[in-house]
Amino acid sequence: MTAQSSEVFIYQGRIYSDAYNEPLSKYLCDNNLSEEFMGISSACWRGYTGTWEIINSKLYLTNFSGSMQIPKVKGSDKTAPCEFTKTDPLEPFGIKGVGLDYLFPDQKEVFAEWYSGEIKLGKGFVKSDHDNFETLYRKETFLKFKEGILIELRVVRNDISFRDRIPNYIKHIYESDGDDDFPSFQNDDLLVNKKPRKLFKERLYSILGTTLYTLLIFPFAVVQLGVIFFEYICDKIFLKIKN
Repeated sequence: MTAQSSEVFIYQGRIYSDAYNEPLSKYLCDNNLSEEFMGISSACWRGYTGTWEIINSKLYLTNFSGSMQIPKVKGSDKTAPCEFTKTDPLEPFGIKGVGLDYLFPDQKEVFAEWYSGEIKLGKGFVKSDHDNFETLYRKETFLKFKEGILIELRVVRNDISFRDRIPNYIKHIYESDGDDDFPSFQNDDLLVNKKPRKLFKERLYSILGTTLYTLLIFPFAVVQLGVIFFEYICDKIFLKIKN
């Protein structure tokens, strides 16, 4: 499944562009507006994106961009004014782009009094699960709102394993051969092969070869792994002291 584009949140001057909360969905549902928007990309099936900012402990919608279906002008392959996207001439509808004025005329920022719920903002991306819209971060800030007002804040520091911190491109290098780079011998292996030392030597050469390949093609990978390891140790110490 294609990863969905997220809403943008601004909190304490920092921009969070990968939070999968949608505070506007309730407002659109309550006002029968959900069906008006149409996803023109597999990365945004809901058909809109918004920018949110927490100002003086209140949640505001400060920017909005959406796409809607509109009837085409009779006898023409063009849509009505404000056309943004070309469509098939045989289709009876076109696509029109709209902004914040469409939902809230003459307002530059809108207080989200309709929203009650929790928003997760993350720092230090580790990994994501696009199918379940879940993302894991080293540090996660949870903001709880009631009728648009911030009523609770909590910060969680996750104990992330060293393996989960390693970038995917490095993992792919070591997993490209589809084999496990760490030899493990079973009794059956010894009976069939009868030369465990030779098998061990082959696997050792494979590890050394992959490591050399990494150094030659991605020399900065070693530096990055060193930084990741240092952060891992620091996080372990911090969590141990905190607990």
